[in-house]
Amino acid sequence: MLKRNGIPLYLQVKEKIFKDIKDNYKVHDIIPAEAKLEEKYKVSRITIRKAIEELEKDNIVIKKQGKGTFVKEEKILYDANSFGSLTQRLSKQKHLLTTKSISFEIIEGEHFVKEFLPCEKLLCIKRTRLLDEVPFALMTNYFDVNTVPDIDKKLNLESLYSFLKEEYNIEFSNAEEVVEALPASASESDKLSIKEGSPLLSLKRIAFDDNGDSIEYSHLVIKGDMYKHKIILTN
Repeated sequence: MLKRNGIPLYLQVKEKIFKDIKDNYKVHDIIPAEAKLEEKYKVSRITIRKAIEELEKDNIVIKKQGKGTFVKEEKILYDANSFGSLTQRLSKQKHLLTTKSISFEIIEGEHFVKEFLPCEKLLCIKRTRLLDEVPFALMTNYFDVNTVPDIDKKLNLESLYSFLKEEYNIEFSNAEEVVEALPASASESDKLSIKEGSPLLSLKRIAFDDNGDSIEYSHLVIKGDMYKHKIILTN
């Protein structure tokens, strides 16, 4: 039963639907139609519609004309004020990040990354990442091949940074990161299961050790509708 406690009925219904979604539904699931919710919560159709509108504003659900109301993908908060791998950050938010595919490539000769990571041979690691089993990000990491010998035979952890510390005693001190919005290419859209031209967030990073030497160059591409960037500004 809904309580007459001064809180508008539509907000009470909103909270009950939200709890039901968290307990019983997954991303992309369709929730019951307005008539079913009206019957379940014993309130008017107008109250149900206002509750759904509030859930839309909070990015919990999305209404699709002629199809129904669906559970929306939750945006992931990426705190840009602290250093760490994507896996380390997301595990703190109780999300599971897994690897769908991985490839290794040796790059010799001129390459744009050598401007940031001067060496004779680059090792390029490419991974397609899933967040809670949904395609989420494309990760590309570059290293001096001599810094991480035989990593293609050893890498068996989801967190690359944790592995680098344990296996090669590589620990990063700070980094420079450039963030920009980009449309998904045909290749990116195929790997992330989105339409070509969909918004992506691109993060390009140079990571340094305690001596100020550049150790890694990385490029992370994330689906724009699953991600938000947090930056703290001080005066």
